[in-house]
Amino acid sequence: MTRSCMSSTSNAVLLAGVLLAAGMAPAWAAAEREPMTLRVVAVNPSAEKPKTVPVRIDLPAEISPADVLDSGEMSVEFDEERSLYYVFKGDVALSPKQTKTFEVVVRDVWFIPEPQLTSLKSHTDLVLKRLEKSQYYESAQQLAQTIHSRLDDILSVQADEGLSRKSRIGAYRRHLLMLAEIKDDLARMEKLLTFTGGPPVPSMLEESPLRSDAPSTTTTWLVIFLIVIFMGLLAGQFFFTWQRRLKVTPAGGEEFPEAPGSQQPAGSRDRGEVR
Repeated sequence: MTRSCMSSTSNAVLLAGVLLAAGMAPAWAAAEREPMTLRVVAVNPSAEKPKTVPVRIDLPAEISPADVLDSGEMSVEFDEERSLYYVFKGDVALSPKQTKTFEVVVRDVWFIPEPQLTSLKSHTDLVLKRLEKSQYYESAQQLAQTIHSRLDDILSVQADEGLSRKSRIGAYRRHLLMLAEIKDDLARMEKLLTFTGGPPVPSMLEESPLRSDAPSTTTTWLVIFLIVIFMGLLAGQFFFTWQRRLKVTPAGGEEFPEAPGSQQPAGSRDRGEVR
């Protein structure tokens, strides 16, 4: 019974995790760009002697093994001290004056998908329109202008094909910080709606990009339902365990045999003390 309960519970929790992850995936998660190639050149400067050298390419912090599309002759390793992945090949034999180039193809993850940015723009305009006749319109308008300006800057930099790889990675990391600030400002605009006499209409809340990381209503109820099933299985396990223990417990009032040596002679119980 215990093994069956645990198996059912594990399956339920696994199903809940899969469905929750599916409900939280944003619509722009599948957007990708052309892969990026990282190169390193191994050189033997000697004109007379061959040389054996190790080759290593450190991968940017945003890259995981799943983002390595082609590691060539090298293997993907993890540097625990620096907390980043790298590709490595030991004992590369080089003839005198020989050079050898190693390449690693990785997924381009250093950009914010354009649909996500345009969604933030559209939602900003929607919130601003609902505040148009309120006393908070001027404050919201200033926030909206700064949001649009920063989103335009991100789009402009990401469209620049002349940026070097190092510049693109640095720009991406700055853009992530800007995006967090933009979402905070948009959340302030949405909060202003609650001061105008009521919360935003449900349709607008559903369209809000700030809710992209939240599970859907269906997923939430499914997780609750699976938790209830888990509690029922756990209660059933305790109940049957308790029933088994009752069956092996002696009934009330039953006499247990006396310990050896504690019995008195048969005649001693019938005789009284003679004075």
